[in-house]
Amino acid sequence: MTVAIPGTPADRVAAVHRYGTPAGPAVTAQAVALLEALLAAAAEHGVTLADFDGVIDLPGGCLDVMVGVARQAERDAERRR
Repeated sequence: MTVAIPGTPADRVAAVHRYGTPAGPAVTAQAVALLEALLAAAAEHGVTLADFDGVIDLPGGCLDVMVGVARQAERDAERRR
């Protein structure tokens, strides 16, 4: 049985709490955009965020990915200095 967790994609990403430095607003916005894009693709297959909630933390995964991308960009910029 799938239990829907209420909230918009932005609400769901904002509710994610991870250890370490919090993601800034730009990274959070990128995570929301990624989540919305993934949900749009999933909808074409009849899959909703509630379906993901039963097996994976998709909002948290989107935030983790975008934090990783931002950190890699920072490391790359630092190496070029």
